[in-house]
Amino acid sequence: MSMTEDINSKVKVELAVDNADAEELDQLTANLRRELLQLDVDDVTREREGAPPPGARAAELIALGSLIVAIGKAAGALSSVVRAVQGWVGRKPDRKVRLEIDGDAIELSAASPEQQQQLVDEWLARHGTK
Repeated sequence: MSMTEDINSKVKVELAVDNADAEELDQLTANLRRELLQLDVDDVTREREGAPPPGARAAELIALGSLIVAIGKAAGALSSVVRAVQGWVGRKPDRKVRLEIDGDAIELSAASPEQQQQLVDEWLARHGTK
């Protein structure tokens, strides 16, 4: 089965915001989750529920800022998720997001729009969509 036929996959979305504390990262993750749920996806879940304990380490903050997006079989769902994440990143220069499917990752950050679009196009092409 080719990638274009088997689009039923999950995308891991890891948020990073410079100088954000756990509470702020949790709120931003919740906001992005709500945005992604408005798309034609099967589900968007938090990788880890609950607030981290006081003094949480960086690894715990990464888990706090992680979402799992179940793409399903809707044509264009992966592209719409990527566009939504690009929009989220573009709202503030201190935001970065890492998207991963089956070990293949891309980081969206403050790269120029042209550089970022080229990376996104190549990544989407590897996953049978554009």
